[in-house]
Amino acid sequence: MATMIGSARIDENGHAHGGQAGDQKQTSKPDYKGEVSQQEFYAHSKGWYIFRTKKIEHANKLAKCMIRACNNKNIGYDQWQRDNIIRDHTNSKTPTECDCSSLVRECIIEATGIDPGNIRTVDMPYMLPETGLFKTRISWLPGVKLYTGDILVTKTSGHTVIVTQGLERTKDNKDKNPIVAEPVLKKGSKGNQVKYLQKDLNFLHMWGPEPKLVLDGEFGPKTDASLRKFQKKYNLEVDGIYGPKSYAKMKELIE
Repeated sequence: MATMIGSARIDENGHAHGGQAGDQKQTSKPDYKGEVSQQEFYAHSKGWYIFRTKKIEHANKLAKCMIRACNNKNIGYDQWQRDNIIRDHTNSKTPTECDCSSLVRECIIEATGIDPGNIRTVDMPYMLPETGLFKTRISWLPGVKLYTGDILVTKTSGHTVIVTQGLERTKDNKDKNPIVAEPVLKKGSKGNQVKYLQKDLNFLHMWGPEPKLVLDGEFGPKTDASLRKFQKKYNLEVDGIYGPKSYAKMKELIE
């Protein structure tokens, strides 16, 4: 099963603004070629952040809203008229316009009842967490799973999409946050708390020398390297000891 994403892409002339209202490029339903349409997931040159809703129902509604917008021939692309979608909504019966971030904003409003504000891709990584709707953002890397309803935002100003077809989220799958390890742990430590720490570091993509830590419950060189990367990223003392300050930051990020 291919992972599919939906977004507002470009107007009928290949420009960011100036085209006619509505989607002049849509030729079929489902729409995979239009100004606002679905396509297979791709690795963006600027990299992706993943924002995953805390509630599964919100994720499913986000995907449905985006699919509805992609298949609605009345919705086209124009950055100069980007806010029209907020007025007309994804079920618009009249020609209207949006850009990628205003369409995601409208999908969030329709799916959750919460308006994240006048978001643009440059500030989405900072504004979306303020809504309280999402888990800790993570970076997409090869092998990272994408779930239906995930919002992807480029790491610098560029583009944003919603996953319309990904893995199905359930209460029992592993999209939920891991258990935060208790301190104090350091090189040579063993047991379940080390395993929890390894899960935590994997969840935050604090890779060591290998692509992913093996959950073996042994605090060895790879776990040490990953912990030091975590400490450096969050301006903690880089000593390789998972103590109270590292624990407090891990708890803040994961819970």
